[in-house]
Amino acid sequence: MENSTFEPRYFLGGLPSDYILMNQFEPLLVIIEPVMDTKTESPQGFVATLSRVIPLFLSSGQFNQVDVDSLSVDISNSDRIASNELLPFIHYQLISDSYADTLRQVMTESVLRLAGMAAILSLIIFPIAARIMSWPILQISQHIDLLKKHNKNSVTSSFQQPLLIKELDKIRQSLNDYHNQLSDVNITLSEKTKQLHDLAQHDPLTGARNRAAFDEYWHEINDIFQHSQGQISLLLFDIDHFKAINDTYGHEVGDEVLITVSQTLKNTLSDHERLFRLGGDEFITVLIGTHPRKAMQIAKQIHLAISRYPFEEMGIREPVRLSIGIAHTTPDSKASLASLQWQVNVATYQAKRPGHTNIVMFSEEMANSTQGLFSSRTHSAVYDAISQGTGLIMHYQPIVNLENGKSQYFEALVRIVHEGQLIMPSHIFPLVEAKGLEIDLDRQVIRKTLEDLNSGLIPVGTGVSINISAPSIVESDLFTWLEAFAPYMGEYKILLEITETAMITQMQKARSNLARLRSMGFRIALDDFGSGYSSLRYLGSMPVDVVKFDINLTRLIDSKNNNPILTHLAQMIVECGHLLVAEGIESASSAKQLGQLGFQYGQGYYFGRPSATIDESVPKEALNESFVSERFLSLASKLP
Repeated sequence: MENSTFEPRYFLGGLPSDYILMNQFEPLLVIIEPVMDTKTESPQGFVATLSRVIPLFLSSGQFNQVDVDSLSVDISNSDRIASNELLPFIHYQLISDSYADTLRQVMTESVLRLAGMAAILSLIIFPIAARIMSWPILQISQHIDLLKKHNKNSVTSSFQQPLLIKELDKIRQSLNDYHNQLSDVNITLSEKTKQLHDLAQHDPLTGARNRAAFDEYWHEINDIFQHSQGQISLLLFDIDHFKAINDTYGHEVGDEVLITVSQTLKNTLSDHERLFRLGGDEFITVLIGTHPRKAMQIAKQIHLAISRYPFEEMGIREPVRLSIGIAHTTPDSKASLASLQWQVNVATYQAKRPGHTNIVMFSEEMANSTQGLFSSRTHSAVYDAISQGTGLIMHYQPIVNLENGKSQYFEALVRIVHEGQLIMPSHIFPLVEAKGLEIDLDRQVIRKTLEDLNSGLIPVGTGVSINISAPSIVESDLFTWLEAFAPYMGEYKILLEITETAMITQMQKARSNLARLRSMGFRIALDDFGSGYSSLRYLGSMPVDVVKFDINLTRLIDSKNNNPILTHLAQMIVECGHLLVAEGIESASSAKQLGQLGFQYGQGYYFGRPSATIDESVPKEALNESFVSERFLSLASKLP
């Protein structure tokens, strides 16, 4: 090709490059070579050659599988392109190869046959293989199920046929050994759990069931009662003066008493009637389907059995008795099962009160007299008064000389003011006794009485008597509390009133403490004489200056049949050197008759009601006639 027709348009490194040129739809390869100057080694010009592209491809021998007729180059969108850009524009088809087609068909058929055979073999072999592999595992699974359902002695049959896989057979043996050990542990745990449950449900000292067992049993009874109501009786047993027995004879003797009482109760009750120890000296039992008369009969049998037991063999000199409360409910009664425990507590409290029998069946009348026991208002007031002295005030009732009607001294009586209302002793003392707060109350009473003495509320030349509870009499701190009265001993008579029943089970210690109090200048009065055991032996052995006849004794003056008893009893006590005080005097005639019997002093509404202020005036009738003979005037002089 002439140089004049050469149009270099593609360059590589600044020089013309090869390219593809279309000539009448036929691609031509243009190859450009430079002509170099030998001296200067610089191009002097270029030589271009043309070659047909398709013959070049075919002549190379590398495209023998290409259909020549289908080979074409399509660069119609451009008249020329660089040679290295030609490949995307080449189009061709391959020549059909019969050998390759045959081989492809054979391979396809072979693959299909192999796939079919594999599928058939899988369907046949896999279940067998799965069965062989899973059978030992299935046996272990069945063995585990046997272990769950049976004890260790019931699964030995599963070991008769060994497993095909040694390792799995070892696993089965290990599981069985573990199960046997676990069974042994479970048996031991069951035995220990039963023992612990028995221990948790029983009192270790007496063997009776404990409070937790009672609460559980009571819950069961409540469930039954809701669906099938019937007669249910509660019997609560309380050992009289048990704390005093413990304090006097020691805890070992107290424990013997508890064991004896518990065993006696068990022996009296039937086998299906459970006995529970609620704590301390309280026992309770539940009688299901028992008529109230039968419950009362059982209570009397128990009381008789206790009273006949030879407690003196334990060294106890005083009688040991039970106070028994009974509460009963029936399907047609208004009382619910929930209130039965409250009722039996009220009945037991009444049974322990002086002047009551030792066995008391609950009645609605009792609820009114003991409502302070369970009143939150009373609880709050009493606790505040005892702990802080809040609301505690003393009312004073005169004890007068029946000869001249003059007030000799005043008895300090507890009252509590709470939220503007006066709480009376009938609501105070049941709570104090039930909660064991006697010592705390006595301390506050002593403190308050000292304040009234210091303020001049009590007239000089008279005196004051303070009630001291049984627990306080044997309390060593009592002497420290009472030493504060020493500055008042010269101008006032200071008496300590002790109830007759309070000293019965603490005679020796009480006698020693009372003797010491007398040496400190106090005078001792035996209060409520005739309300308890009324034993003259106690009166003769105690250091007592004054004997106060209980209102029930003084009212014998109105009965002609019982009047001689009162007369001779009063005469005997006076001859022993004691001053007599008659409580509950409400008329001039009673005061006169009691004075004639030898009573030096009298107390009652006739002379004055308890009051926060002291009025020394006396009824005119008391001054009209002398009631006391000359031989009793000498006795009056013994009272400072």
